[in-house]
Amino acid sequence: MLDITNEKFNEITVLYVEDDAMTSEEITYFLSKYVKEVIVAKNGQEGLELFKKHSIDIVITDIQMPCMNGLEMAEKIIEISPSMPIVLTTAFTETSYLVRAIELGIDKYLLKPVNLNEILAIIKKSLYIKNLHCEQSIYEDYIQFILDNNSTFMFIMNSSNIEYVSKQFLSFLGYANLEAFNNELIQNESLMQIDELKLGKGWFDYLVHNQNKKHLLKVKKNSSDIFIYQEFYVTYKYFESMDKSVLLFVDKNEDKLEKISQITSKLIDDLNNNISNNELMQKLKDILEITDGK
Repeated sequence: MLDITNEKFNEITVLYVEDDAMTSEEITYFLSKYVKEVIVAKNGQEGLELFKKHSIDIVITDIQMPCMNGLEMAEKIIEISPSMPIVLTTAFTETSYLVRAIELGIDKYLLKPVNLNEILAIIKKSLYIKNLHCEQSIYEDYIQFILDNNSTFMFIMNSSNIEYVSKQFLSFLGYANLEAFNNELIQNESLMQIDELKLGKGWFDYLVHNQNKKHLLKVKKNSSDIFIYQEFYVTYKYFESMDKSVLLFVDKNEDKLEKISQITSKLIDDLNNNISNNELMQKLKDILEITDGK
């Protein structure tokens, strides 16, 4: 679990924006005892310029100020750095501004007059959330790397929408990217076919309702101006907690090779044990049936 200890305060830089000189001096003095640096601005315009010049970890700002108010500044800061933690210092009489703050995604407030201990608590909470999002982003990048470099042919679907197709599968099928594949799937119902169904209608629903077995699915390869069908055995699994479905595809020919390999290995062992002619013929017949697609 992530933790923002008191020592971590020594590493952060705070942008504090306040037009009231007495309030600004008091809070700046207090924060300076805990954080690495407090950069002070008297209005939103000055605060925005300072934000652009410095590496800021968190912004604490008043709302009503001359030149540019705190919300206008916050909106421009969010455009530059969407994940920047922003804390508003507000009075009960400024409730009309809070609707706009919510629209901007700002959910951290300090009521005036500001309790100094609450400042530290809200900084700690804000930095925890920021670091949590950062860790989540790193984790997502890691998962994406694993998926993209896995040789398994795979779909990940949200409801009936394909949101991920492994790069190797897209390349094998002849599509430049997921968007191109999805567009073709929308326009061409026969892009995917299951023998039990007519055309490609309802292929995904069929998998959902028959997920306890493998299915032979035909997928059209996009090769130049013609389509060539490629057959795959597909396995479907639904993960309820994420509301996502994973489909794994095994080339029918690879599946055949695996079966032949298993029979051949067993045959070699049996030959060493003086297998009968009838048994030998049956093993060879099994291999021929696999190569014939039976």
